[in-house]
Amino acid sequence: MPNNREDSDIKIFRPANNSCNDCDILSFVEGMNYHRQNGNVEKAKELGMRLADISFESELRERIEESFLSDEFFHQVCALVLFSTEAALNYYLPSQQLSTIAINSLHESLSHKKLDFYDSIVNSPAFSFYYLSVRKGGSDIPKDIGEAFAMLCRKEDEPLFIEEGSKIYSTVLDFVEKKISDTHFVN
Repeated sequence: MPNNREDSDIKIFRPANNSCNDCDILSFVEGMNYHRQNGNVEKAKELGMRLADISFESELRERIEESFLSDEFFHQVCALVLFSTEAALNYYLPSQQLSTIAINSLHESLSHKKLDFYDSIVNSPAFSFYYLSVRKGGSDIPKDIGEAFAMLCRKEDEPLFIEEGSKIYSTVLDFVEKKISDTHFVN
């Protein structure tokens, strides 16, 4: 039996237009080129290396209560300092690309230093608890971070631990924000 239909009325399925993905990729590449050309990429790498050098040394340690630097709590303090440093880089750098570069540089520098605590804090569950505190949002993230710190120190009911965790988080954010400001990134 002959078919009297024309092919012109047949609909051919085509996948959704990927131009949006192409735009995202193009925007990312353009952003990287911009940051590479104006020196921001190199500044982000150097910032990450500098933060690895000073994050756990005297400039920041002077701001942490001495009793929390004992062997019993030192790893938890280091985990909170590293988390807070990463958070500040994400909050205050002009783009996600630059924060990723700075964070990678920070971790690369810390791993090359072969610090006793680095592997244990990177592999600890602390980052998950702190991340949940930040992700939850709300009006008092430092207090939530402090509560997570106290819990990780197994001192959940002790206000001193909550306060110190909150203080460490806020101090590191301020510290890193100043270092970013001193670096003079181009927006």
